[in-house]
Amino acid sequence: MTRPAEDSAPNAEDVAQLAELLVRTSRRLRRSSMAELGPMGLTGAQARVIRYLVAVGHPARMADIAAALEVVPRTATSVVDDLEAAKLVARATDPRDRRSVLVSLTDEGVLLLDRIAQARRRTAEATFSALSPKQRGELTRLLTVCCEADCRPNDQCGSGRPQLLGARPRRGH
Repeated sequence: MTRPAEDSAPNAEDVAQLAELLVRTSRRLRRSSMAELGPMGLTGAQARVIRYLVAVGHPARMADIAAALEVVPRTATSVVDDLEAAKLVARATDPRDRRSVLVSLTDEGVLLLDRIAQARRRTAEATFSALSPKQRGELTRLLTVCCEADCRPNDQCGSGRPQLLGARPRRGH
């Protein structure tokens, strides 16, 4: 993606400051998220797997979970191991490919969805409370431009509006 011609080239100091501010905001989001998820016995990665399973609406292969989390398969396996030990997800052999494992939410995992969504909202509200609704919209628009610029051809970057995960999964899946 190219910048419009009327934009002047950013100076290196401005770009470095922007990067630092994004890193600090990201750390603040992560700390706040961990404080919200900890009492539920979840890590951020575990909550992301749960939200991913809700978003796809059906059991997912381990490789797809790893790709969605942007981690190596072994890391995704460790996260799913912990979720399975907590009885929040279940594994099953893929009937179409016996070498592949499918992961799905258990009833206990589904029961956590509302709490995870509420925790995510509280974290975001606390982090972005200093911004007006108009400023939040502008920040969303700008960050979407950055995220879409990073999309590879086969990525599902969507319409530019990030999917809010935490909706109820369809029954029977």
